[in-house]
Amino acid sequence: MALREKSWSVLMRARAEALKLGGEAEPRETDRPRRLTFVQYGDYADGFRRLARGEGATYYGQEYTVRHVGDVAARDDVESVHILTFSTDQVRDVMSNGVVTSGVDLYPKGKRARHAALIAATEATQPTHLIVAAPIYPLLRWGLRKHIPTLPLFLDSFRGDGLRVALRNRRLSYLLNHPAITLVANHNLASSLELARIGVDPAKIVPFDWPAIITAADFEPKPAPPADRPIRLLYVGMLMDTKGVGDAIDAVAALARKGRAAELTLIGKGDDATYRAQAERAGVADRVTFAGLRPHAEVLQQMHDHDVVLVPSHHAYPEGLPATLYESFCSRTPLVASDHPMFELRIKHRENALVHRERDPESLAACVLELASDASLYERLSRDSAQAAATYLCPLKWDELVSGFLRPDERQALLAHSLAATGYA
Repeated sequence: MALREKSWSVLMRARAEALKLGGEAEPRETDRPRRLTFVQYGDYADGFRRLARGEGATYYGQEYTVRHVGDVAARDDVESVHILTFSTDQVRDVMSNGVVTSGVDLYPKGKRARHAALIAATEATQPTHLIVAAPIYPLLRWGLRKHIPTLPLFLDSFRGDGLRVALRNRRLSYLLNHPAITLVANHNLASSLELARIGVDPAKIVPFDWPAIITAADFEPKPAPPADRPIRLLYVGMLMDTKGVGDAIDAVAALARKGRAAELTLIGKGDDATYRAQAERAGVADRVTFAGLRPHAEVLQQMHDHDVVLVPSHHAYPEGLPATLYESFCSRTPLVASDHPMFELRIKHRENALVHRERDPESLAACVLELASDASLYERLSRDSAQAAATYLCPLKWDELVSGFLRPDERQALLAHSLAATGYA
């Protein structure tokens, strides 16, 4: 009972705080040139320099987003654009397109979150408009207190068990429902419905996406892989437990026990030493390749050249809707994905992919074995992936969302894409 009373008290304080924040229903708009600050995980400076050197993008939409931020900085009604990353400490720098960058490591390993430092760094940019690309409650609260027009622009889901998660989500929903926040964006439909599930007003939730930079027309449908060679598996993403990397390695071992040889390529960065050791213990070190971070164009070709793309995310990982799913469809390579709740709207078992139980290497291996053993299923999934790709993306694109946010009249027009306006809530 004491725990319930404490939890109720926390919720009531959060609700009261959200109601008092901002002090007025609308943030302070101005006709003077905008000073736009993005707070995001990604390292804009690194991406900009890679592209300037001709090294190519490292993930879907990187060149598109880097270019559009530069276009925003060149607008007559924009005085400055500052990209503040919270993934690492960075000194202030100015790119050749005028975009200013800096960084604060918000979550240093083994230490408490540095919210005060992030807020101080944001305040130093003197923003008239703020885009927060993660559910960072203290920073969103600061933006409201300062009457700064703020766009929460997420790529997150809000699943999880337990009282702590419920309290965190409820507190966030109180904040996002404040009238000074006129719209809340999240990547794709499933993640946007998650916001509604935790209590955010559907009339202000706007799903967005990236444009169709690639399509299924870029690749031909594929025949089933021959049975006289190992089946080639590909994983693309961060190397971490909750993304299912360990499950993929153990699935290679499980396939060997079932008499089907498999080879796994891992593309991405992370703690590869941990997974090299796991592959050694599982007896499959010679069948697992760590390719590191690769140019995006190469990743797409690797997808097409492999036999199966794996997306084995755990439910605990706060997926939005990863681009790897869409890229798999476009590459015409059959997909094996986990039963992550965020995938359910787009990924259908035996219709456009095979779905395995999360955290279950044996289930993952069974799906791969089914694809390897059933040529008609494999070829149908490859052929029909064009339709899966065609219905995957949301109509509102990231650049339209960012540009529209800067003008009050255009910001209101974006609400035509809200869950409520489009009949999803």
